[in-house]
Amino acid sequence: MRVIVCGDCHIGAVFGLGKQKPSGRNTRVDDYEKSLNYIVDYAIDTKADVFVQTGDIFEHRNPDPEHIDIVDKALKKLSSAGVVTAVIMGNHDYRKNGESFTSSITSIPAKDSSNVRVVINPEVMAVSNDKGECVNIVLLPYRDRRMYEGKNNKEQSVHYNNEIKDLIDSCLITPDPSPCIAIGHNFFYEGSYNDYGGAEVLAEPSSFEGCDIAMMGHLHQFRVLKKKSPICLYTGSMEKTNFGDATVDKYFIDYDTSERKPKICKTPVRDLLDFTVNLEDCDFSNFNQKIIDEISKKDLKEKIVRLKILTKEALVPALDKQKISKILYRSNAFYVSKIIIEQISERIIRDSSVLAHKDDYSMFKAFIESQNVEEEMAKAVLREAKDIMSLNS
Repeated sequence: MRVIVCGDCHIGAVFGLGKQKPSGRNTRVDDYEKSLNYIVDYAIDTKADVFVQTGDIFEHRNPDPEHIDIVDKALKKLSSAGVVTAVIMGNHDYRKNGESFTSSITSIPAKDSSNVRVVINPEVMAVSNDKGECVNIVLLPYRDRRMYEGKNNKEQSVHYNNEIKDLIDSCLITPDPSPCIAIGHNFFYEGSYNDYGGAEVLAEPSSFEGCDIAMMGHLHQFRVLKKKSPICLYTGSMEKTNFGDATVDKYFIDYDTSERKPKICKTPVRDLLDFTVNLEDCDFSNFNQKIIDEISKKDLKEKIVRLKILTKEALVPALDKQKISKILYRSNAFYVSKIIIEQISERIIRDSSVLAHKDDYSMFKAFIESQNVEEEMAKAVLREAKDIMSLNS
């Protein structure tokens, strides 16, 4: 039995990383749709039995109709192919409403398809295939700490972990239980209940005893916490959501219950490139060429780019962001997200030997000569200083 696990999708997350198309749609939405369909097509083409999405399928609690449509089409494609599919509620799909809550995933039309279920409360999904293989999947949608009794995060997490144990125990009561895996959308406990701000209940890895593997979404970076008894890992997000992910690869999980081993599959997402050009040693005669040379060293093809330029104060007025942007696009950047111009603070050289001069002007002249001041500017400053000092003498 094979289970494909897709991390947090965040369909609708743009964050200034895409350009507006004539249709009004942002190219970043296209990127997310492409990544989701890559994983969906993989599940179908390799004849997987189950597809589970870890929550936060949408970025916003009230997703746009076009974002719902993207998800709806993908889920219906899975359903038509006979792949049992579950979408669990994440914190982005959750809205507290008094004593109850609502979730945007219940608005997906595909929820009524034969092989699709949306999950907003913890449950066990038992799945079997035509080969006679079976698996119990403990589905753990996002849990707000206010859903449990207790005075603090620690007490509320105890109730949450007891709920996890009860669900797993219900899978293990038969003499020959099927393999059991858990998939959820809360953080693991890693030694402190104040981790991640202390605002959510945390899943204790030991609570998954009896499971072969526990996989959590919510954290956007793929990470393995435990390699066995049971395996505990974060799937990471489906896409690179910001430049903090620029050097982070994205994966989905292909888990085979007969091998009891996760296959970590890389998702071919669009790359983000964040780099810096330092113009500290440049002047007006060569700064443009330095920018061109440094950009030419980078592979920008089809990438989303953010560029920071470090420069001396004197060069700031000469730096034209539009011209720099054109250079980036000529180098085949897909989209220039931002160009940041950051002024370098110039160090003042302190030299007490200037105090040995007899008069104020001589001391000031010696000071200026000891600094890295452009020659013409130094002459102009000294002329003004001479005039001012002669008036005051």
